Amino acid sequence: MIDLKNTLLLGHRGARGEALENTFSGFEHAQHLNIKGLVGVEFDVQLSADGHLIVFHDDTLQRMCGQQARVDQLNLAEIQRHSQFGHQIMTLEQVTPLLNGFTDIELEIKTHDRTDYTKLVKALTRNLIDSPLAKLPIVLTSFDIELHAHVQRSTLLKHIPRGLLIREPKLLKQAPNTALQLDCVQLGIHYPLISRAVIEHSHRYGLPVSAWTVNDIDTIKQLIVWQVDVIITDYPSHLLLN
Repeated sequence: MIDLKNTLLLGHRGARGEALENTFSGFEHAQHLNIKGLVGVEFDVQLSADGHLIVFHDDTLQRMCGQQARVDQLNLAEIQRHSQFGHQIMTLEQVTPLLNGFTDIELEIKTHDRTDYTKLVKALTRNLIDSPLAKLPIVLTSFDIELHAHVQRSTLLKHIPRGLLIREPKLLKQAPNTALQLDCVQLGIHYPLISRAVIEHSHRYGLPVSAWTVNDIDTIKQLIVWQVDVIITDYPSHLLLN
């Protein structure tokens, strides 16, 4: 078992290295690890054609369901008809009961060049305001600066904590300034880009750093020494139980 010290551990898409990602069984598995020290999960949502927030990572159903269809071009009923492997693709609303007990939840909002931001903001408002999800410790994360700006301007959503995601080295230097301009409260950085200096630089701006997606034990130990704030991993039980 790794000594996490002050670093928080989140399961990636539930715990995708140990249970099928973004599924009931996957989140249930993460819940079982909660008492062992898994404080939360990270997972993705995206908008269906009929305005539902679908708990699903890929743009298409090809990898998970063997279908070429794009998630944003299907309505909820069509998406759930394509479910395979004995599970049903869930909506954000349906996954809510599986998030109780977690103290940190990173909810990544997936966008693309066809995103209708007005429709997406409405869906986020419907799901996150005056609903059971409103009581959960959710941080909305996204690479998309335009989405962050839309949420920042939303009277109903602007109070929800947000994190700016970074995966390109050229964006790293200005990331703290960009995040603060967008009223973000944390940075989520692809772990190969992270160094002690990057973490210290972010901390000087008052921005915690969430490292994704880290599965190598030695790298995780190094990040803990560097005082990274959050580690997102596919294999949480390997860290908590071994």
